[in-house]
Amino acid sequence: MPDIDITNVFAISVSTPPAGLSSYNINNLAYFTKESPLPDEETPRIPNGYAVYRTPSAVAADWGTSSEVNQAAIAIFSQTPNILTGGGVFIVIPMLPSETLATAIARGKDLVYFGGILVGGFDPWEQEQEPPPEPPENPSVPAAASIFDETIAASDLVQTMDKMLFLASPELNSVIGAGLFAAIKDANNTHTRMLLYTQIGGSQNGHRLFAAAYAGRAMSTNFSGSNTTSTMHLKDLATITPDPLITETWLEACRQVGADVYVGIAGIPKTFTSGGNEFFDDVYNLLWFKGALEVAGFNALATTSTKVPQTEPGMSVLKGAYRLICEQALTNGFISPGAWNSPEIFGDPEDFRRNIEERGYYIYSQPVNQQSQPDREARKAPLIQMAIKFTGAIHSSNLIIYINR
Repeated sequence: MPDIDITNVFAISVSTPPAGLSSYNINNLAYFTKESPLPDEETPRIPNGYAVYRTPSAVAADWGTSSEVNQAAIAIFSQTPNILTGGGVFIVIPMLPSETLATAIARGKDLVYFGGILVGGFDPWEQEQEPPPEPPENPSVPAAASIFDETIAASDLVQTMDKMLFLASPELNSVIGAGLFAAIKDANNTHTRMLLYTQIGGSQNGHRLFAAAYAGRAMSTNFSGSNTTSTMHLKDLATITPDPLITETWLEACRQVGADVYVGIAGIPKTFTSGGNEFFDDVYNLLWFKGALEVAGFNALATTSTKVPQTEPGMSVLKGAYRLICEQALTNGFISPGAWNSPEIFGDPEDFRRNIEERGYYIYSQPVNQQSQPDREARKAPLIQMAIKFTGAIHSSNLIIYINR
C-alpha cells in the first residue's frame, strides 16, 4: 500500500547558525616600504597591493636577501616570542610614488587588516633641522611638506585609529627642543611608539631594524592565554646591539618624551622603556580590549537567529558577551582586582567597588524602562558603562637595608 509522508506528522528543519566575526587579533604587523619587489616571473609577487609572510625566507624570495624588507623580517621573526606567537603575520605594503606615509596608511587599511605599522625606505628626521622651504611663487600652490611634517601627519592619523606606529630615529636631537619625538609627545600621540637608536657602530638603517625587532617582540601577546600580557621594559632583542651613545643625561631626555631605547645595564643588553608618552603595554592591551569588545558585541547580535530583545534579559545577553572579554582580560593579566582610586563611579556604588575589588571590572547598563523613547524606537541598547582596573607592571624597586651590630 502507498505510504503517507512522515512530514504529515513530524516537520523538522535544520537551521544553520548565523555567521559571526572571528576573534580579534591586533598582532598583524604592516611594513610600508619604497623598495620594489624582485621582477615578476610567471605570476605577480604582490597581486593585491600587499603581501603576507610568516617566514623570512618567503620575504627573501620576493624582495631579495639584501633588501631592507628582508632585513626587517629577519629582525621581527628572530624575536622570542614574536608576532607568530600572538597569531599575527608580517604584511608588506609597497608605497605608491606619489604617496605620503599618511595616505599610504589610509590606503593600506582598506586593503588588509593590521594593528602595527613599521616604516622603511625613508627617514623622517632628514629635514628636522633644516629651515622651512621658501613659499611658492604662486600662492595658490602649497609648498611641499617636509618629511618631518609628513611623519607628524602620519602620527596624527594613527592616533585616530586602533593601530600603533613604531617610529625610530637615529638622532639624539629628536628627543629635545623642537625634535620629532618632542613634537609627537606634545601632540599627545600615544599610539606612536618612539624609539631612539643611534647609527654609531651599526648599519645605516640600524634604527629601523631596532624598530622592527622591538615591534616583533612587542606585538607577540596571545591574549587567549593565561598571564600572557607583558611589558617591553628590560626585554632582550635578538639581532640588536646596545646603543653606545645613550648616557644617563640622554636617558633622562628620552624618559621625558617617552622614547624607548636599547642599552647595556650592568653589561647586559636590555630595552629601557618610559611612560612619558604612556607605556607601550597599556596602549597595546587597551587597543586589543576595545577591538575584542567590538567583535563580542557584534557577534552577540549577529549570531542570534531570532533577535536580542530590547528587555533586561536581552541586555543580559549583550553584557554577558562583554563579560566574557573582561574575564579573558583577567586571565591574560591585562586587568586585575584592586581598589578603585578614582572618585568617579557609576551604577550601584557598593556593587561597583565590590566587583572591582573581586574581579577587576564592573559592567552596568541603564535600566531599559529609563531609556528615552527616540532611542528605543531607533532600537538602540541602553547605555552600557564599564570600569576596569589595569594590572600595571613593576619596572623598578627601592630597597632599604637596616643593620644592627
